[in-house]
Amino acid sequence: MLELVAGKAASQISRLSISSVQQLTSADVRSMKASQVAGLTAEQLNALPSYAIKAFNDDQLNAISSSTFAGLTAAQAANFTADQVRNLAPAQVRSFSAAQLNSQDQTNLNVLDVKELTAAQVKSFSNTAVANFSVPQTQALISTHLGVLSSSQTGALSAVQLNGLSQPALQSLDVKAISNTQFSNLNATAIGNLSTPQVRSLSVPQIGLLSSTQTSGLAAGAISVLSTAQVGALSASAVSGLTTSALVGLSSGQISSLSIAALTGLSPVQISGLSNAQTQALTPNQYNSLSQANRTALGSTNLAGTQVQALGVAISELTAAQFNNLSQNDVAALSESQIGALSGATVSGLSTQSLQRLSAAQTASLLANHGNNLSVSQITTFSASQLASTTLVGDANGLQFNLSWGSSVGGAPAGFRNAAIAAAAGLSTEFSNRVVLNIQVDYGEVAGEAIDAGAAAESGTYSVGVSYSTLKSAIASYAGNSTIQATAAASLAATNPTGSGTFSISTAEAKALGISGANSHLDGYVGLSSSIPFQFNQTAAAGKYDAIGAFQHEFTEVMGRTASVGAAAGANVYTALDLYRYTSTNNANPAAGTPIRALSQQNGNVAYFSIDGGATNLGGFNQSVGSDADYGDFNATVGNDPFGFSYTNVIQPMTGNDIVNMAAIGWNPTSHGVTHAQAAATYALV
Repeated sequence: MLELVAGKAASQISRLSISSVQQLTSADVRSMKASQVAGLTAEQLNALPSYAIKAFNDDQLNAISSSTFAGLTAAQAANFTADQVRNLAPAQVRSFSAAQLNSQDQTNLNVLDVKELTAAQVKSFSNTAVANFSVPQTQALISTHLGVLSSSQTGALSAVQLNGLSQPALQSLDVKAISNTQFSNLNATAIGNLSTPQVRSLSVPQIGLLSSTQTSGLAAGAISVLSTAQVGALSASAVSGLTTSALVGLSSGQISSLSIAALTGLSPVQISGLSNAQTQALTPNQYNSLSQANRTALGSTNLAGTQVQALGVAISELTAAQFNNLSQNDVAALSESQIGALSGATVSGLSTQSLQRLSAAQTASLLANHGNNLSVSQITTFSASQLASTTLVGDANGLQFNLSWGSSVGGAPAGFRNAAIAAAAGLSTEFSNRVVLNIQVDYGEVAGEAIDAGAAAESGTYSVGVSYSTLKSAIASYAGNSTIQATAAASLAATNPTGSGTFSISTAEAKALGISGANSHLDGYVGLSSSIPFQFNQTAAAGKYDAIGAFQHEFTEVMGRTASVGAAAGANVYTALDLYRYTSTNNANPAAGTPIRALSQQNGNVAYFSIDGGATNLGGFNQSVGSDADYGDFNATVGNDPFGFSYTNVIQPMTGNDIVNMAAIGWNPTSHGVTHAQAAATYALV
């Protein structure tokens, strides 16, 4: 059919009939000059078979005018090959109608010079066409036409396409239009490339889809613009992915909006970066939900008063530094149970100011639960009004003293109650038997009877009779608690060493040994003399006696530290301490003699305390005749010991020998007591 087109001018070509045009072969088309092709009308072009359309070369196609090109049907435009589309003239590209553009297959779309498209043409792309663009073509399209894509078209973009966009291209899109599926598949770089307004515009569901990998790409500035609702929608995984700088950038409002799950997902490293203001912004519920490791990671950061007041079990993890930073009002708002739930380490670190801020009820709770953790200097800081409600002193999980105050205490000097409480607290530091001892404290008298002239203090003890076998078994049952008790128990005779003697132990000791149960009956009385001067804070003072040492002397007598030697408590009556009283068969030359139990009264300083059958002298006892000295007290050879004589100008804190003494008769030493006992001094045999 070459004769149809051969030699014909463009004007003649334009007059060819449709039927003639339909008969043109590929060879006919290829034989046409560009000028002849330029003469073809849109109607003629639309009549050409698809193979004929595909036969046009670049020069021929470029000869077709834009207006003629625009007249092509979508079906005919779809017949162009990729090479033809790639080489279209800019004007031809701009003449594409929406129908023509959307008729192109994926291959053609991705070779189209999209930079030549008008904004109107870009907007005319169907969602299917947009989804068919390759990553480079998508980048070229959007970067050339920033802000042109509609929300619907944006929603058609795949995550792969979105992840391939440059920051400017990505920031030109309406991110709210991105589907949840697409959004959840964006990589960290894409998330990081979002503009601040885009981040702010993200929907709550989109925020909730963020993963830790995605949030790791968000800068602090982007995080800072999130609304409280958006922050609250962040998952635990998303929050765990935030960088330290991003976390630090959160406002107080944002911090308080974080979900419990999100907070508990933070690592100690992350949470340790929170500022004081951020920590104080945590709601009480948020703070209480933190793991112990995370609360510890906050270190000494100040807590808000409302946080402390609402602390549950976490109150036990509150550090001394945190407590010491509380205001007067914050402390006042704490309940007694919260005060009692503080950790021992925290209590031992409480400052004078913090202690003085406690109410009487709070002070009572602190002393009842943590008296064993308070130092003498701390207890000394309490005022008389603070101690007005205090009766129970010691360790809530160990030894406690239920102190009742006799009417005579109303006339006692300032510091008297502090000293009695410090003495009881000190004993609960050394011994752990979980019992409550009921003791009345008096001043100038004991149970209504005046203290003997010249005596620094005195006590009165209730006691109970017990058989040797019962006493021995009870003491032996504690042998596993410490080597001291094991040694002491091993030294006890299989049968009653006194022969027909009976035994009397204090009711307090009976509780400690498990021989009797808990009860509210008084176990004894103690009182300080009102005739001699005392120092009440265990600091040496000229001419004054140590009140705390004197109280501990008397308290321990109520606890069973007394001797009878078959006489003091009645004829042929003995105490547990008598079982550790030894002397030598040759007091003139002990080395030539043999240690034996001193179960009969003796003059002079010839009896001593020993837990290993008399082999080791742990302190000389008073002589066991007369009524001017307690048989169970240490004598002057032991020196400045509270279980001995009282002295002025010095302090008399408990010694390792005292701990061993009490452990031997049934009082279980704490870990502190065991360490203390290791410093016990030994003396030459007598």
